[in-house]
Amino acid sequence: MYFSVDIIEETVALCIDDDGATRAISLDLIDGEVSEGAVLVENENGRYTLDKDEEKRRRESNFMLAESLFDE
Repeated sequence: MYFSVDIIEETVALCIDDDGATRAISLDLIDGEVSEGAVLVENENGRYTLDKDEEKRRRESNFMLAESLFDE
């Protein structure tokens, strides 16, 4: 399951999973430099890593969707 970072607060990233549920993830559990809009995946050891490929795919998909809304 993927988690999209919605907001970063002092020590946690507030994320939304693929089912729409929210989860507060401690920044200490995230490997790498996280930013809003990043996509995380949970490892078997309870840590989270960035999935740059999935983040890119989602950004491109959202861009194409927005572009199609303005096509005439």
